[in-house]
Amino acid sequence: MSQQLWVRMANLVFELEKKLSDSDSPGVRRNVQRMKDVLDEAGVLLLNPMGEPYQETRTDLEANIASAGGQLFVLDVIKPVLYARQDAGQTLLQKGVVIVGTKA
Repeated sequence: MSQQLWVRMANLVFELEKKLSDSDSPGVRRNVQRMKDVLDEAGVLLLNPMGEPYQETRTDLEANIASAGGQLFVLDVIKPVLYARQDAGQTLLQKGVVIVGTKA
């Protein structure tokens, strides 16, 4: 499967997991985890930076700043960060798209 198809699949899995965050469905959560395991076996690393401190020097994120001042954190993730694992290390497949701001 081409890397572009794996990127599309990883984005779909991320969206499904994000929608499930409000529900309590262990069976569906287990299936989503299995999908993430398949991505991992294919060498696709899916990272959700939600809640992480944000620094402007970070090159794997495209950020929209909702509020400035003080320590900035990732408040919402629109698209996850995706890397391809290879023998020589990792290659960035997709920058994460996030909204950052100060925590309330």
